[in-house]
Amino acid sequence: MDQLPGLQGDLFRDREVKLNSSGMEFMNLAWANESATGLICWQCGYVHLFVNSELRLYRADK
Repeated sequence: MDQLPGLQGDLFRDREVKLNSSGMEFMNLAWANESATGLICWQCGYVHLFVNSELRLYRADK
């Protein structure tokens, strides 16, 4: 992926993002919610979420 649509940058950091639902929170089962990969743009800080488990990330050459 060279660049995400609508973003100005092409470097991102990643983190796991929990996809919480109010029902699971209410029953104290938030730990069982699904998660997504969040890619955070280094330039603008926008977080783009991906739920595809086959997402491949790589380190950029500096």
